[in-house]
Amino acid sequence: MDTKKIYTEDDLMVRKLTDFKRENGVISHTHMVEFGRPLNETEQQLFQSMLVGFYYTIRFSHQFGGEFVDEPDVEFITPQQARYTFRQTSLSGEWKDLLFGILANFSYEIAPIALYDKNPVFDPKRTRVAMT
Repeated sequence: MDTKKIYTEDDLMVRKLTDFKRENGVISHTHMVEFGRPLNETEQQLFQSMLVGFYYTIRFSHQFGGEFVDEPDVEFITPQQARYTFRQTSLSGEWKDLLFGILANFSYEIAPIALYDKNPVFDPKRTRVAMT
C-alpha cells in the first residue's frame, strides 16, 4: 500500500526565519535543517549530493520552473544541523513539490528531519500520512 504525505497550508508557508535576499535579479534563500540525530560523514555527503542533484535536475529539465542559477551552498553547522542556500531568478514553479518530496524521502529513508525552518513538517514521528 502506498502512503502519501498530507501537507497543510501551514507546512508550506515560508517561515520568517528563512533568509531571503534579492540582488541583481537573483533571489537567494537560506533554509535550516535540524536532523533527529547527528549524521555521519557519509550521510552528510549524501544530503549535500541530494541537494546538488536536485539543482541539476531542475536546472536542466526546464519542467519545474524556478530558474536556478547556481549550485546550492550546503553547510553542516554541526553533525545534526545543516544550512543550505538556493539562488534563483524566480520562485514560481513546481520545483518546491519535488524538493519537498526529496526531503521527505531523506527524512524517512536516511535520517529523520526533526525541523525544517523550525517546522516539523518532515519529522516522521509527527507527520500525518494518508493511505492511498
